[in-house]
Amino acid sequence: MQILSTLDYWFWVPVLFWIGLFFWFYRVSYPTYLKKLLRKGQKWVFIPTFKSYWKPCDVLFTLIVSVASVFPTIWALNKWTELPLVYAFAEVPLFLILGKIIGGVAKKKTANLYRSAYFLEYRRVRYESESKGNFRSESDVHNQTIWRFTKNLKKAEARGRLWKYVNAMAKTKKIPRDILAETMYG
Repeated sequence: MQILSTLDYWFWVPVLFWIGLFFWFYRVSYPTYLKKLLRKGQKWVFIPTFKSYWKPCDVLFTLIVSVASVFPTIWALNKWTELPLVYAFAEVPLFLILGKIIGGVAKKKTANLYRSAYFLEYRRVRYESESKGNFRSESDVHNQTIWRFTKNLKKAEARGRLWKYVNAMAKTKKIPRDILAETMYG
């Protein structure tokens, strides 16, 4: 078996696959989770252009990474035991569960990023209304925030800078006057 002699080189490849899977969930397929939050009543959720093939791709990529993660076990069984190599595939369900957990963690991390960006916009709207002496009710501030947040994110998405804009909003703790100029036109 020629392929078994090359497994020494493939031993660490599954680690790269898991990192890639995490970034797939974190940067690409997170709108599936945001859509779920919107159905639960979270008004701050902004769903970027949604692709219906993300959910099947999540399952497919998790399955591919899970099967690829069996290679180190095949290598170990081949090198140190005389057990049949098919036993290594008993790990696949465990890797599928790990993929589900990683997907949940990555998508929640992205949702927290969007939530932080929303609350920056909320603080900005609240600050602007109070600095002008125009005290509004909480529902008015909330509605104005949702409207501005959605408008700004749609504009950023149209320019291809959605991720940069959301990161800039989420990372800052102050009320920047030109965060729009920094991310949209810079």
